[in-house]
Amino acid sequence: MHTNEEIEEKKIDLVCGMHLASFPGVITHSYEGRQFYFCGEGCFERFKKNPKKFMGVPLIHLDGVWKIFKSDEVETQVLKELDVHIWEGDFVSIIGASGSGKSTLLNMMGLLDKPTSGKVYLRGSDISALGDDESALLRSETFGFVFQQYNLIPWLTAHENVTVPRIFAARKTDAEKVREQFKAMGLEERMNHRPSQLSGGEQQRVAILRALSNDPAILLCDEPTGNLDSNTGNKLLEMLIEFNRVQKKTLVIVTHDKDIAEKADEIITLKDGALVPDHHVHKAMYTE
Repeated sequence: MHTNEEIEEKKIDLVCGMHLASFPGVITHSYEGRQFYFCGEGCFERFKKNPKKFMGVPLIHLDGVWKIFKSDEVETQVLKELDVHIWEGDFVSIIGASGSGKSTLLNMMGLLDKPTSGKVYLRGSDISALGDDESALLRSETFGFVFQQYNLIPWLTAHENVTVPRIFAARKTDAEKVREQFKAMGLEERMNHRPSQLSGGEQQRVAILRALSNDPAILLCDEPTGNLDSNTGNKLLEMLIEFNRVQKKTLVIVTHDKDIAEKADEIITLKDGALVPDHHVHKAMYTE
């Protein structure tokens, strides 16, 4: 949770996490005798609807995160002193041109990568310095991942792919519950098929079941409908949104698809590794 001094000095947007001291046109708002700052109308309107929520501790907080990749003598700055808030129960879309840092940001949130500098917090605790074993355990307990390429294990059946995370987490598998989940996805007859025997849409549905197998609090998705036709992609998106709306779990989706972005509670727009202020104005930034 930010102190009053930090909010004032850095002009922190409590909703999205941006530090706004160097940006013109910042929206200011007084609440309970305190001054608050917002990058644009989108964050301002969200704050006014539920100010107590945004005065608490974010579910995920990136604090001054840099990510620099080095190859030979070349340094590539992918994330540049990034400050981001993700709030519990939100559906957040991350948009921006290719190479803007979207997937790297998602990897930071899910402990799939570590920052070059800066910190990542989960429920107020610094998780950026965890060792490999601690990170793996936290990932298995807290996060579910859905990728564009499905990443199913080719020699395992659909059922085995879904239950693998529970094996790694040393959790028992309820066979009947798994069958009901496959049935709900329209995959009951495909449980014993290997990925090569499934369509793209079926493989992605299996990937979603795998991501949900440990009942994660946070689902992180990187272009989950990118390889699917529009009809199949829309059905899968509905499933993901239901996970957020019905189960009240946090959903973060990296996307180029404006139809997906516009359904989100919060839009985070990246450009050259940094957040763009007034994210909702930049919904047109869906450049490949």
